[in-house]
Amino acid sequence: MLTESSLRLQMAAIPDFLRRRRYRFPVPMHAAASAVLASAVLVAVAGFSPCAPLATAQQLPADANEFVRDVLQHEIDAELQDHALWAYREQKIEDGKEKLFRVYQTPKGEIERLIAVNGYPLTPAQIQAEDERIQKLISHPSEMRQHQKKAREDGEQAHSLLRMFSDAFLFQYDGTQGTLVRLRFTPNPKFHPPSHATQVFHHMTGTMLLEPKQKRLAAIDGTLTSEVKFAGGLFGHLDKGGTFAVHQQEVGPHLWEVTSMHVHVNGRALLFKAIAVQQDEIDSDFHPVPDNTTLSQAAEFLRQDAQPPQVQAKN
Repeated sequence: MLTESSLRLQMAAIPDFLRRRRYRFPVPMHAAASAVLASAVLVAVAGFSPCAPLATAQQLPADANEFVRDVLQHEIDAELQDHALWAYREQKIEDGKEKLFRVYQTPKGEIERLIAVNGYPLTPAQIQAEDERIQKLISHPSEMRQHQKKAREDGEQAHSLLRMFSDAFLFQYDGTQGTLVRLRFTPNPKFHPPSHATQVFHHMTGTMLLEPKQKRLAAIDGTLTSEVKFAGGLFGHLDKGGTFAVHQQEVGPHLWEVTSMHVHVNGRALLFKAIAVQQDEIDSDFHPVPDNTTLSQAAEFLRQDAQPPQVQAKN
């Protein structure tokens, strides 16, 4: 059955690689560490010329599919070896409401604190509510362990789907954008989807930006070119035209993080319940966090750092 919580997953055909930052642990795994792939990115194309020669053409395989397969495998390997922890700002727009968070990661999970809504700093009552919510979270280790368990499961599935991505599509070189190599992808008619999630692959086209020297995925965008029906529409469907958007950047030497995500997709679940997901997220101001940071320390950092952001006065 298609539900609102599964809509993003079904659309992207990979479960939340975009959010691998959220579940860093001192073991080689991340929450859905590889799903940035299937979340299509609406990347800026300023300065891109479709006819621009490939600056690194002499270093690239003649077969674009081989190049993509190599980069995606390296993306997975790099993620598994990356245990960096960060503090950063996260701006979300969901269902027309803009929220600004401050986030701290720890080996035991991450904590986020709401610091503004629709450009306004929190009221004293809202600040107290955040204090109580965070204290309750760190006082219940079992809840954090549940998040960890879910993250491990998502990470394993995401890696599997990411490896499948290079088989599910056919790739063609499409010029360069700065130092990045641009490729276009279309469904591979020989690919046989083994699940509902991967069924989406047959309905998606898009572009990718790959960093050839470090072999990292910088951005990907994808659009549903036709309606996706699950079990012939019995379990729900996704409308034609839905998009996912993700952009990755190097925020430290050879350390990459997702810095923007855009999800705009509509569909219907079982019993014809309409579902609409309109979500935009921008992450910025990344700072490294010591790898021995505890949840209590993170909570205190957040409390001290919860100064009202610089927002424009509203009349």
